[in-house]
Amino acid sequence: MGRLQSSVGLVTGTNIVSTVDQLIAISAQPRDRVVARTETLVSRQQAIAELTASVIGVQLSAARLSSSAVFQAKTADSSNSDVISAAAGNNAEPATHVVRTIQNAGTHDVRSLKRFDDVETALGFAGTLSINPTGSFLDDSVSLADLNNGRGVESGTVRITDRAGNSSEINFADARTIDDVITAINDADIDVRATTENGALKLIDLTGSTANNLKVEQLGDAETAADLGLWGIDEAQNEVTGIELDLPDGVSSLRGAALTELNGGSGLDPLTNLDITLSDGSSASIDLSSATTTSEIIEAIQGSGLNLIAKLNDSRTGFQLRDVSGGAGDFEISSVDDTASQLGLEATTTDDIVVGKSLNRPTVTHDTLIADLNANKGISRGSFTITDSAGAVSAVNLAFDEIETVGDLVDKINELSVDVTASINEKGDGIAIVDNAGGEETLEIADSASSTLATELGIAGTATEQTIGGASVSALVGTQADTIEVTADDTLTTLVDKINEDARYGTASIQTNDDGTYSLRIRSDTAGDAGKLAINAEGFNLDLRTQTRGQDALIAVSTDGAPESFVASADGVFDLANTGAASTDIGRSTLLSELNSGRGINLGSFTVEDSDGNVSAVNLRTEEITTVGGLLDAINSLGISVSASINEDGDGISIVDTADGEGTLEIVDAGNGKAASELGIAGTATTETIGGEEVSALIGHSESQTSSSDGGLVLTLKELSTDPVTIKVTQNPASATTAVKTFVDQYNNLVDKIDSLTFYNAETEEVGLLFGSSETLRIQNSFGKLFSSSVIQAGEFSSLGQVGIRINDQGKLEMDAEKLTETLEGNAAAVDAFFSTTDTGLAGRVDDLTERIAGVDEGLLLNRSSTLAEQVERNNERVDAMNERLENERERLLTQFYRTEEVISKLQSNASIVSQIEPISFYSDS
Repeated sequence: MGRLQSSVGLVTGTNIVSTVDQLIAISAQPRDRVVARTETLVSRQQAIAELTASVIGVQLSAARLSSSAVFQAKTADSSNSDVISAAAGNNAEPATHVVRTIQNAGTHDVRSLKRFDDVETALGFAGTLSINPTGSFLDDSVSLADLNNGRGVESGTVRITDRAGNSSEINFADARTIDDVITAINDADIDVRATTENGALKLIDLTGSTANNLKVEQLGDAETAADLGLWGIDEAQNEVTGIELDLPDGVSSLRGAALTELNGGSGLDPLTNLDITLSDGSSASIDLSSATTTSEIIEAIQGSGLNLIAKLNDSRTGFQLRDVSGGAGDFEISSVDDTASQLGLEATTTDDIVVGKSLNRPTVTHDTLIADLNANKGISRGSFTITDSAGAVSAVNLAFDEIETVGDLVDKINELSVDVTASINEKGDGIAIVDNAGGEETLEIADSASSTLATELGIAGTATEQTIGGASVSALVGTQADTIEVTADDTLTTLVDKINEDARYGTASIQTNDDGTYSLRIRSDTAGDAGKLAINAEGFNLDLRTQTRGQDALIAVSTDGAPESFVASADGVFDLANTGAASTDIGRSTLLSELNSGRGINLGSFTVEDSDGNVSAVNLRTEEITTVGGLLDAINSLGISVSASINEDGDGISIVDTADGEGTLEIVDAGNGKAASELGIAGTATTETIGGEEVSALIGHSESQTSSSDGGLVLTLKELSTDPVTIKVTQNPASATTAVKTFVDQYNNLVDKIDSLTFYNAETEEVGLLFGSSETLRIQNSFGKLFSSSVIQAGEFSSLGQVGIRINDQGKLEMDAEKLTETLEGNAAAVDAFFSTTDTGLAGRVDDLTERIAGVDEGLLLNRSSTLAEQVERNNERVDAMNERLENERERLLTQFYRTEEVISKLQSNASIVSQIEPISFYSDS
């Protein structure tokens, strides 16, 4: 009221405020009763919320029991986890697996034997260095599993007797290819050499004896000899050829490459004699006219009697001959025609090794899938335009034109209105586009908009003069190889930079040798057999040698005594679900948001410093990196000496230092970022074994959300062992018993909660907040009826008692863990059905009941809570109105009291004035 008043009347001495407070307290009694009722309602509302939470707890624990995975859980025990570790998913079948380890996985690694004193001096080389993905190799060997129309070769033991009467029992258990068969025979303790001829195995007796027949016998019940075409051989001959084997579709020879496949797919012209003169003067003219494969050529040269070694070169794309005669003269390889040049071996040199040129076995054919290009990574489904030299323009769109193979693409280009001809190029590693228009302009191919299709095919750009088919033409020639132009000014550093600039298949680095010199190193970006590389230098010689061969890990598995089967894996992780191929937890397409069991990765930044001190950074957010593949590409594009890939366990990424510097690879989160830490790669590198080689690396582990327990039996090969490892997969009842116990505990918590809210103390007459509540009564009755009734249409079991659960005299559930475990071990499927059958299983029934009680759609407790909330709201509105009236009353009373004080004060003032009036005296004259 904007006044300053004393709480005590200045005239009367009355305590005005206290008197008014007492009067208001009397008037506020109705309001206080409403407030008290509201507090009770709020407490009941809180009690309903607690009860709802308890019911939801029961619902969630029952939902866990609705998953069959809970009851299908398995456990796997390895007899030697240092060799093979095992993890069983729900789909693994209980069984005993005997596993033999055969080979570890390896990542292809090539280094130059040629060494350099420093990395900044010009090398003086001029030519090209090409890096080709797998497919152009000449060392093919048919898989035994593909023979006999896919029936394969039965594993077993065969006895071979040479003509001198010496016998050897040869077990082909580890043989996977024809080469393995030949090696097993040639390593046996008999004087017999095995080879192939015209699609059949051939045995050659070298004893010189005629005392016995050359003989092959099958031991045991297997049909190994018959499957190899050697059944029944018992001949008085020094050379015996078996039955010709049916080759798989698309395969031209049992081993090696067919000569008809070489020269970009055009094949070699007929061969005649290859003339070889060694440095000691010895010579031979070797007839190659009957050779049909590269293997037969090598065997013919090896069988010439000359003191030399013939084999495939290190890249396995051509031949290599080594003169071991020890002479001082020239090593000369020639022919009267083009036989030597066709084989890439024509040479006259003082060196003792002649490394043959690539024979250009095609990696790209008309049947090659677009998805298999780029080392099976595929290329973008975009489009490009072709403008011929006359100015005519047309376009190709992979998706719109439904192009699936390279042949489809070639045909589509040839159907366009532009005057060009498309074909597989002469090397057989890409396509060539030749201009036929003869116009004044130049053939040009350009990617459309944001497409990179033409660039990925290697045909984007402007045509140049090329020699194709012996003629000079204007053309664009694409290749699937990474081709690096090397000039005389290039140093080792610039050569590495050139290789890494647009590298698709491997990463180059500088290797520091023990003597302080330097070598070139190229390591495949893909582990296993699929990551094998063919690296060829033309115009110069780096003497490149393979240090680690790209190969898949290999094991042989026998399940419950069945015959062995071979399983391969690029990274040493094998998923044996339904004898499937190996799999990894994450892949290039895995989203970063799926890592860490679905929690994802913080999109921050981190720095990477290689051992030479070169530093760069990755920012996941600004670079819009969303996948594992995108992250790997970003790290590999930093321009420093590191190589990123999916780790060998397949559950994260590894960063390998390739600088070989004096420092140590280090990765640090930037600012408040946590990306590197959450990827498991933050820190300082340690020495790790990757691909069978010790490297300095940081290896992260971050399982993807999709790597659930629903898989099969996953084995991880850690090291090789001569002793078999036994893996036992058994039912694991712990998962189910834990889930059932959680359900029992949650229900019992609900019972306790109801008891705490509905109690009645007869002595004190104290009652719970929900004493007499119809809701709690309905909950108790509903659950009691559900648990005591039969669960029908849910499999073999129909009551809780049959699975080890009962209701005690307090209305709580009790679990007999021993009985439940025995039931699970004896009939897990029936327990699974009892709980998880959709709608009719116990879990479904509990979910239905709890939804009616605590569901958001007209649930019993929600309705009650809403009613209480409305009552509380109405009461609060009444209290607000009452408070307003009481405040008005207080103001009125205070005003009255203060005015009374004023009146009394005035009266007292008037009385004082009156008392001061003196009587008037009147004087008379008398």
